[in-house]
Amino acid sequence: MSKHKRHRSENVQLFDPSNIRFIYGIPHCHTNISTGEGSVIEALEYGKRNKLDFMILTDHNRYFSSSSHSEKFPKWDELKKNLDRFNKKNDDFVAIPGFEARSNPWGHLNIVNPASCFTGIIRNFNNLMLWMLSNKNSYISINHPGSIVEQIPFSPFLNKFINTIEVGNGSPPNKYKRYSKRYFSMLDKGWILGAVNAQDNHHLNFGDNENLTVVLVNKLDKSSIINGLRCRRCYSTESRNLKFYFSINNSFMGDELLIEKNESLDFYIFAEDKLHPIEEVQIISYGGRVVKHLRNISLYSIKYSLTLPSSEKEKWYVIKIIQKNNKEAISSPIFIKIKNS
Repeated sequence: MSKHKRHRSENVQLFDPSNIRFIYGIPHCHTNISTGEGSVIEALEYGKRNKLDFMILTDHNRYFSSSSHSEKFPKWDELKKNLDRFNKKNDDFVAIPGFEARSNPWGHLNIVNPASCFTGIIRNFNNLMLWMLSNKNSYISINHPGSIVEQIPFSPFLNKFINTIEVGNGSPPNKYKRYSKRYFSMLDKGWILGAVNAQDNHHLNFGDNENLTVVLVNKLDKSSIINGLRCRRCYSTESRNLKFYFSINNSFMGDELLIEKNESLDFYIFAEDKLHPIEEVQIISYGGRVVKHLRNISLYSIKYSLTLPSSEKEKWYVIKIIQKNNKEAISSPIFIKIKNS
C-alpha cells in the first residue's frame, strides 16, 4: 500500500500505512467547567489511568464567557494552559481542547482544536465558516445526530470544516445510542465524513467503558491525531482491543478513490481483537444496504480480500464488524468517484 498525501487540510501530512499505530480515546467529554464532574486535570488523569491515548475536552461554550457581554474568555485560556502543561508532563497521552456549541435547528456540534472560542448559538453556517477560516487547525464534528442534521444544507465548502460524525454516543450502562443509520443517510447526501464514538462523559468515568474512537497514526502527537480525524483515518469501536482498517484498490480508509467506469474494486479488510472474537463482517454502501455479508466467523483475527464490481450508485463503502456480545465497530468510509461521471 502506497503512502497517501492528504487533501482538505492546511497542515498536510504523509501517512504511512505500513507503520500504523492504533490510538484509543474520547473525542467528546465534559468537566466541571460546564456540566461535567471533576477538574480538567482530574479528568485527564482519570482517562490516562484508564490507558486512554487521547481525550478531547469539549465543554459547552456558554460556560467559557465571564459575562454575557464579554469578548474575553478566561476559562478558555486557562483550559488551554492546563492542557499544554499536562501534555508537556506526559509524552504517552495527548489532551486536545475543544468546545460544544448548539446550532439552531441542527443540534450540537463540537469545535475541535480551535485557537479561540465563541459563545452563543450557531444560526448561520456562513458565519461559522468565516470564523473557522481563522482557526485553520480545527474541525467540526456532529454530535449525537438527530434527524434534523439531515437538513444541514450540504456544500463542499462547508464539508471542508465538518469532518466527523458520532455513530455512537454515551457511557454504558448509562444512556448509550448508536447512530449508524443517520451516518449512512448523511453519506448518501454527499457528505464526506469519518466515524467517531464519544462517551460524552458528564461524570468521572472517562475510559471506564469500551466505546471509543480509534485514530490511525504514525506517531502519538496532537497534529497526527487532528490530521487523522480530519482525514477520516478513524473508526468507532465498542471494544477497546479492536484493531481494524480496510482498503480498496490500495486506497486507505478515509480516502477518496477515483476509478475508471466498470473498474473492479479490490477490498482488503483487517481486524484483530485478542479478547472479543469477530463474528460477522459487513460491507455496507448506498442506503445502508449490505452488499457483502460474512457470517459465523468466530475468529480473533481476520485478513480478508475480495473483489466487487463498481456501481455508479455506490459512492461510498463502510465496513461494519460485529463481535461477541453484540459489540459493533463502524469504519470511516472510502469514497468512490468514477471518472467523467
